[in-house]
Amino acid sequence: MLKTFTACFFGVTFLSMSAFGQEGSSPIGVGVKGGIPLNDAFVVRQQNPVTYIADTHRYTFGPYLEVRLPYGFGIELDALYRTYEYRQVLPSPVLDRNSHAWEFPLVVKKRFLPGPVKPYIEAGAAFSHLSVGDFRELHDRNTWGFVVGGGVDLKAGPLHFTPGIRYTGWTSRHFDSPGTLLQSNRNVAAVMLGIGF
Repeated sequence: MLKTFTACFFGVTFLSMSAFGQEGSSPIGVGVKGGIPLNDAFVVRQQNPVTYIADTHRYTFGPYLEVRLPYGFGIELDALYRTYEYRQVLPSPVLDRNSHAWEFPLVVKKRFLPGPVKPYIEAGAAFSHLSVGDFRELHDRNTWGFVVGGGVDLKAGPLHFTPGIRYTGWTSRHFDSPGTLLQSNRNVAAVMLGIGF
């Protein structure tokens, strides 16, 4: 299966290089992408006294690679880093929990219109891996999800600026405490900006 996927990926890359070589554009795009989430990383159900306090770190960032295909299509793979942090207040002692996640969205993009300003839509799948020790709130270190989004590809010389909005729906939660007082959010929306060549 992996050999077939690799052969197809390189075959598509070769064909796109041939097609774009005639148009004078680059078939491969690389760059960095960052984002700001529009909703909280955790859903906290308040109890009296408070059991959990969650902190949503307002960033995600990482590199991306894109294969640009003819007719406005493209395939993009991102490697996005983000963190999760919360504090367990009760029962004592107070515990601070920090964890790191890598998310790997793989999307198919479709650009519209000729010229340097191209609206686009995207859809695909994502995989997320959480690096964290064992504790009771941990539910799933690895999860899959689907991705949809859209934005604009602005070309200025050799640079591409791609502001957009992306939604990711995860199939399971990284965190789910006993009594569901603290749960990681399965629905994530973010404003994204890519800068690349």
